[in-house]
Amino acid sequence: MKTLLLSALFGLVLCFPAQAYFDVRGSGVVQLQDGSSRLIEFGFTYTRIDGRHTFIAGPHKLAVPQVPQKYSLSLVLHNNEAVWVTDFADAPLLGFEFKIAGHQLKLYQEDGLRMPGSFVIEIDGVRHHFSRNIGQIDFTFDDTGITGVEPKSLLRPRQ
Repeated sequence: MKTLLLSALFGLVLCFPAQAYFDVRGSGVVQLQDGSSRLIEFGFTYTRIDGRHTFIAGPHKLAVPQVPQKYSLSLVLHNNEAVWVTDFADAPLLGFEFKIAGHQLKLYQEDGLRMPGSFVIEIDGVRHHFSRNIGQIDFTFDDTGITGVEPKSLLRPRQ
């Protein structure tokens, strides 16, 4: 009887779908327009809090029914002089270096570029530029964490 009960309980456990949870940490440094630098910590977590599925992006928490498809990091070019990335700092930036889940993102100015603000956005070594005042970097997810990092509304120069 005891064996039958254990087998039944074991069978029930196997019938429940596995829940996917992840915690992906990212870190880097930002260079502010005023000349100072700051360390940043920004990551993504999908977990269960108070019985609800929760997605966390940096300091932001949101109850969700499932793993989100993507999170967009917004970059706003300001007067061709600096870039606002409000997820990273509450001040305009001249650049940043950020690593997360094996991906490396960089923002810097390069003299002589005929692109708005002369800013380069590098994602895993591939250069991109602003074509307008707003760009974004999409982090895509599956049940295990980040599956990709893709630029949107940014130009990739001809190689």
